[in-house]
Amino acid sequence: MLISILLWSLWAIYIGLLLLSPSGWLVPGDPIWAIQPETVREVMNESIDFFFISSLLAAISPFDLQVPWVHPVSEALFNFALAWMFAFLPLLLADRQGEGLPKRIIWIAAMFLTNVFLLPYMALRKDPTELEHPPFEKKPWRSLGWISLFVGTVAIVWGVFVHPEAGNLAARVQYFGESFGRDRVTVAFCVDLLLFWMFQIILLRSTNFGDRSRRWLHYLPFLGLIHWLVFA
Repeated sequence: MLISILLWSLWAIYIGLLLLSPSGWLVPGDPIWAIQPETVREVMNESIDFFFISSLLAAISPFDLQVPWVHPVSEALFNFALAWMFAFLPLLLADRQGEGLPKRIIWIAAMFLTNVFLLPYMALRKDPTELEHPPFEKKPWRSLGWISLFVGTVAIVWGVFVHPEAGNLAARVQYFGESFGRDRVTVAFCVDLLLFWMFQIILLRSTNFGDRSRRWLHYLPFLGLIHWLVFA
């Protein structure tokens, strides 16, 4: 019960600070009710290149397909967060404490609004009890792990090397710092990644699947979930 109350409180803080708080109040950027057109345009352009599919099609197509230019650091952060969330579906399905919750619907919604939906799921999970873990066949879902690993790797390479006009690594790090200080979307994605890490650890610890000697891998951000899904 206490954990649930804390998670609901965290959800209220998440919504209040990142979506509703006025401009310049604790977090940079504008609230959702006063979002600027350029912010909407950037998010839409990032969505157009979901999982870098548009860029891939533009690279291999014989036609002159144009993909809206987005700074590679912002695009990498966007796609890495979605790659991590993408890999959560099998973990949610294996979670016995979430029995009775609409896991697939929550996962689909979280692919669009991340912790707006994932946080309530974590808060609604049943208290730990002597739950039996029925067989959960990960094999049909391993493809999600490979896809997530591929997209996550591409995202890192994309953020560091793609679009030379964005500058060298130092310039990209500087851009990220400046964006974190002025752009609420960037702050929100960074908070999402921290929450994904925390929820990954909680959910992996509760599955009781896999070799106990390798449980320490569950604590690795992103890669711990990929390991559980693909290799464990």
